[in-house]
Amino acid sequence: MKSKKLTVPAIVIAAAAAFGVTTAAAYDSSEDPLISLSYLTKIFKTELLEELNETIEAEIAERMQNLDMSQYQPPKEEPKEEPVPAVSSTYEVVELSWGDALYAASACDIMLRSGQAYCIAPDASQGIADYTAGTEIYNYEYLTKNHMCLIPRGDGRGIMADAQSVFVMVRGEYTIVEG
Repeated sequence: MKSKKLTVPAIVIAAAAAFGVTTAAAYDSSEDPLISLSYLTKIFKTELLEELNETIEAEIAERMQNLDMSQYQPPKEEPKEEPVPAVSSTYEVVELSWGDALYAASACDIMLRSGQAYCIAPDASQGIADYTAGTEIYNYEYLTKNHMCLIPRGDGRGIMADAQSVFVMVRGEYTIVEG
């Protein structure tokens, strides 16, 4: 019968295994378990966010209770400047600059004297009546100089200046919106 001799590497391996078993037995994994990514993203993150929201809501509620509302004054709203309609029972000369718009507030007569202007009409089937030519001027069509025109009502119809200096004669109620 051969005698079994333990070699040095076998002794080292046996000692390491014995040490590992005793170390593993001494380590309590219930106090420090391994954490997976799915646990962090699905459970821990949700719980952390809920706790944070509760803390913030409690802080807001506390501050609202301590807030002295007796000194609070709501901000004053400044009235917006609406264009005031001008009314003319006789013809008056009005100068418009590039991009300025003249809108009729009610029925209004206009005559283009110099420069270029085109019709503004929110409805494509309606426009400005040209008395002189007996035609209708539709949206984005240019007015002819020295032609008498009628804007029949104040429904968003008007003219837009398409030159640096445009002179029109106007009779009736109108507003000018600067471009």
